[in-house]
Amino acid sequence: MRLRIRALLVGMFFLTSGTVAAQLTQYTLPGEPEERPDSRREEMERQLEEARYRLGPVRIAPWFGLRDAAYVRTLFATGTEPPADFTATVGAGLRAYLRTGRKVVWSAQALPEYVWWQEQEDRRRLNGRYGFGFHGFFNRLAVETIVEREEVQRIVTPEIPQPSNVRLQSARLLGEVELTGAMFAFATASVNEQTSLADEEEDPRLQALGLLDREDRAARIGVRWRPREAWMLGLGVERTESDFEDEALDRSNSGTSPILEFKYNRRRFLAQADLAVRSLEAREGSQFLAFDGVTGNAAVSFRPGGLQAWIYGNRDILYSLSPGYAYLTDERLGVALSVRLGRRTQVRSFAEAGTDDYTAFSPAEPRRSDDVVSFGGGFSISLWGPVALEVQAVRSEFDSNLPGGDRTYTAAGTTINLLGGR
Repeated sequence: MRLRIRALLVGMFFLTSGTVAAQLTQYTLPGEPEERPDSRREEMERQLEEARYRLGPVRIAPWFGLRDAAYVRTLFATGTEPPADFTATVGAGLRAYLRTGRKVVWSAQALPEYVWWQEQEDRRRLNGRYGFGFHGFFNRLAVETIVEREEVQRIVTPEIPQPSNVRLQSARLLGEVELTGAMFAFATASVNEQTSLADEEEDPRLQALGLLDREDRAARIGVRWRPREAWMLGLGVERTESDFEDEALDRSNSGTSPILEFKYNRRRFLAQADLAVRSLEAREGSQFLAFDGVTGNAAVSFRPGGLQAWIYGNRDILYSLSPGYAYLTDERLGVALSVRLGRRTQVRSFAEAGTDDYTAFSPAEPRRSDDVVSFGGGFSISLWGPVALEVQAVRSEFDSNLPGGDRTYTAAGTTINLLGGR
C-alpha cells in the first residue's frame, strides 16, 4: 500500500497542484485543499465588496463568532492520557480597508478571541489575529507588503495531535511586473517566526513544542506565463533559511530550490501546482541532516453542477520532537467530496491515507515509520443574512512500527459565524 501511495503522489506532483510553503511547512490539518484565488487583485476586490460598512473613507468588515466549539480526545499508546474535554473559541473584531486612489488599498485587522476549556482551566487564554498591509495594483506592477501576528490554538505537529497555543509572526513582500501581455516576472520575500505558548502547568508533551521554535526566511524569484485567462505556468528559484532557538536540538538549515507553479482553472475542472525540488543543508553548528527531494501539495478538482470532488496529495518535511530524529517526511493522498443542497446547505466529507517516515540522526537509532489514516466530514448552513452554521468531525489514527508510538485524535464540534467570515 505504501508503494502505491508514493507512486500516486509522484504522479500527481507533475500533473496537479496545491501550495508549497516558503520554508519547511507547518503541519497541514486533514481535509480538502483550498482553492487559490486566480489573482491577488481579484481577491482584494472581493474583500472590499464584502466590507459593506463605512466609516468615512474606511470600509469595515466586522466579525463576531463562535468557532471550534468541540469535544476533543487524544489517546497515546503509553504515558498519561490528556483528559477528553470541551473547548471553544469566541471572538469579535473587524477588518478595515482604506482606498487611497484607484490603485492603492491599505488594510488592517484586529480579531481578538478567547479560548475556553471546560476542565483544563490552565489552558484558557486570550488569543488574537492582528495585522496590516499595503496593496498597490498599478498598470504593469503589483506590490504588496503584509505584516501579521497571530496567537492561535492549533495542532502544531502530528507527533502530538493535541490543540496547543502558538504565536506566528510574519512579514511578507510580494511583487509582480508585467513584461508582455502574457509574461510576468515575480518576486516574494518573507520572514516567519513560530513560538510555542504552552504553559508550564500544561501537559509535559505540549511543553516539548518549544523545540520547534524558530525563524524561517525565504525569497523566491521567477517568471509566470499566462497565455490565456485559464492558464498559468511559473518557473523560478527559492532560497530558504531556518534558525532554531533551542541549541540542544538545533536543526537550522538553508538551501536553494527550483520551483514550479501551475494552474488551469475552468468552470468544471481545476488543476494547480506549486512544487519545489528542495536541497537543504545544515547551517554551521547545526545537527540537521541533508535533505534532497520534491515537496509540495497536489490537487485536481471536478465540479459538475452542485458537486465538487477533489483528489489531492502532499509531501512535506516536518521537524521532529524526538531527540533521535531530525525530521519526518509527511506524505498523504486523499479524496474529498462536497455536495451543495440548495442555495444554503453544503455537505462535505474526506478520507486520507499516508505515512510519516522519520530520518534518524544516527544509524543506531531504530527506523521509525507511522502509517496515518484520517477521515471526517460535516455540513454548513447559511441561516440568514451573515449568520452561518458549520458542523464538522475528524479522526486521525497513527499506527507506528515502534512500540508506544500509536496515537489517535478525535474532534467533533461546530462553528457559528454571526457576522463576517473567519
